[in-house]
Amino acid sequence: MTAARIVINEIKGYHRFIKFLMVLVGAAAVASAVRFIFGLGATTNLNDLYPWGLWISFDVVTAVPLAAGAFTIGIVAHVFHIKKLEPLVRPAIVTGFLGYSLVCVGLLLDLGQPQRGPYVLFNWNVHSPMFEVSMCVMAYTTVLFLEFLHPVSERFGWHIPLRLLRTLELPFAILAAMISTLHQSTLGTFFLIAVDKLHNLWYNPLLPLQFWLSAIFTGLSIVIFEASLVHKYMGQPDESDLLATLTKIIPWIMGGYIAVKAYALAFLSHGPLFDRPVLTALFSVEVIVGLLIPFAMFLTKRIRTDKQMQLRAASLVIIGLILNRFNVSMFAMHQPGQPVYFPNFIESVVTIGIIAAHILFFVLIAKYFPIFEHHPEATDYTIPDRFRKIEKHGHGAASEA
Repeated sequence: MTAARIVINEIKGYHRFIKFLMVLVGAAAVASAVRFIFGLGATTNLNDLYPWGLWISFDVVTAVPLAAGAFTIGIVAHVFHIKKLEPLVRPAIVTGFLGYSLVCVGLLLDLGQPQRGPYVLFNWNVHSPMFEVSMCVMAYTTVLFLEFLHPVSERFGWHIPLRLLRTLELPFAILAAMISTLHQSTLGTFFLIAVDKLHNLWYNPLLPLQFWLSAIFTGLSIVIFEASLVHKYMGQPDESDLLATLTKIIPWIMGGYIAVKAYALAFLSHGPLFDRPVLTALFSVEVIVGLLIPFAMFLTKRIRTDKQMQLRAASLVIIGLILNRFNVSMFAMHQPGQPVYFPNFIESVVTIGIIAAHILFFVLIAKYFPIFEHHPEATDYTIPDRFRKIEKHGHGAASEA
């Protein structure tokens, strides 16, 4: 049987939802090709008033913090040595790796001349926050790729790479946290230049700190959201006991964020705050639905044992983060009297395809690689140095063949 026939037979056995995701990704690939052939002007609604549209607001400004679960859970599990959370690390790393890889795709689509993207490696503008973000995204994607090689090495029985990757586990976690701290906060720095454009409800000099803090508690919420869904829809083990530990950490960070946001709103904002009803409504939904309600939920003892409550609270945090990033990067940038920006068909298809690609690749990686089976108590770390393949025994365990 040829390799193509094997692949076709494998795809035929996939669930209908997976096949639907593949169709969406294919449509996005076609739409991306149209964008590269005809250019941004002919395929998007971007213009001089709105040079940053859906691809920046969602695919970059929003997607980067939504992929923050990798560095947050890595710090909690490895740096703070809470080893019982180890089973949550690999799925978070896969999510982060896919998220940042697709962020790079979104950036290439949004660049007017994407072939000039590599120029940033040779022409350093150290005074530009965009330079810092571009370098950090490339560096962090590389770190995530190296961390992703851990389950790949186990899957194919690569002995020496596996030993090396286990040795570098802690340095990688620290490096990931350092790089993420830089670019998660610098995303907020982008908007400090928009003094007279970004509305006063969001503009303040503490935007970088707010972006960083919100990325941390949203990253942990993403871990809860992801673990809950893979248990429900993919038949993976119930990790609600581990998630209960995260529910104790999240409200501390959310509380700090709420304090910073309140201080900035009270003392650092200038000009009228509630002069535009639509923006006031968006701000109210962001703060009440996406921040205060889940914060109150995380403070209750019930959430430690209630799986549905964990999922609902994490979902509200994610919704609040998405709305916050869209408010800052798009909605609150609109000036009275200006035409309103709406993404066109090509922009929407590409973004839907990127979301579908993230889900599709995660499911396929989970199907073919050991990302849910890694439990510290079942892993043999005493691998000898001889170059030999290894065989797995039990849940993610490795021993000499």
